[in-house]
Amino acid sequence: MGVGTLYRHFPTREALVEAAYRTELDRLCAAAPELLGGHEPAAALRAWMDRFVDYMTTKRGMADALRAVIASGGDPYAHSRDRLLAALTALIEAGVAAGTVRGDVPVLDVLTGLSGVTLATAGAERREQAGRLLDLLMDGLQARTPAGPG
Repeated sequence: MGVGTLYRHFPTREALVEAAYRTELDRLCAAAPELLGGHEPAAALRAWMDRFVDYMTTKRGMADALRAVIASGGDPYAHSRDRLLAALTALIEAGVAAGTVRGDVPVLDVLTGLSGVTLATAGAERREQAGRLLDLLMDGLQARTPAGPG
C-alpha cells in the first residue's frame, strides 16, 4: 500500500491507530469459533486465553497512541467489552455443554480474571508466569464430578 492510499484510508494517525486496534480485537474475537472448530471446548478456551494475553500485550504497547485517539474524540473501546464477552461466552458455553467447564461462573468474572492476569504479568519476560496463572484460572473453571458417598 502506498502512502497516498494509506492517507486516503486513514486521514490521521489516530484513525490508523484505531483501525489497528480494531483489527487486533477482530482477530481475537474471530479466534473463538475457529478454536472451537479444531479443539475440545476446554482446550479451545485455554488457547483463547493465551491469545487474550497477547492481545492485551499489544494493546498495552499501543497505550499512548490509544490515549491520543480518545483525546481526539475517538472511542476505540466502544464495543470491545461486548465483543470480548460474546467470544468468551461462546467458549464457556461450549465447555459447559461438553461437561468440562463449570456453568456457575459469570463470564464477566472470567474476563476480569483474564484482565487481572495480564495486568499482573505485564512484560514479555513474565509471559511464562502468565501461562501458569491461566492454568490456575482454567483449573478453577473445570467442571468437577461430585464426590461419591464417603
